[in-house]
Amino acid sequence: MSAEHHFIDRPGEAAVLTAVPTGEQLGELTLPAAHESVPRARAFVRTLTGARGVPHVRDDAEILVSELVTNAVRHAPAGDPLRLVVLRRGTCLRIEVHDPSPVTPSLRRVDLLDETGRGWFLVAAIADRHGIDRTDSGKSVWCELMAWPSPGILHS
Repeated sequence: MSAEHHFIDRPGEAAVLTAVPTGEQLGELTLPAAHESVPRARAFVRTLTGARGVPHVRDDAEILVSELVTNAVRHAPAGDPLRLVVLRRGTCLRIEVHDPSPVTPSLRRVDLLDETGRGWFLVAAIADRHGIDRTDSGKSVWCELMAWPSPGILHS
């Protein structure tokens, strides 16, 4: 008996290597390249989104940080530290995961029956923007969510 496979292709551009942007740093956490870092990263982002008045993006931010940290754990050399940085850039919450590996994620065709390999697809589907920056020590994989209202938008 063979399983029916369902593939999803996400249209759009691949992540672009860009200059490292600046923003207000909300928090930073150094993590080992180990699977136990994923729940620690989620808890860190959950706390930050609540403390910064954007709990409405908490669930998406937790999924995104899970995918970014999981990917870094998979590809970073064992024992090398990862750095999770959370920033506010204007109206966006930016999540960055820095690691020493030169291997960059790529968007690929997703088989919904596969147990792995959907992380970058999920990041592309959930985040408002995402990408990869090369750094002196490896790379930073990042994503952004619209979290704060634009200046000039009135709320009643």
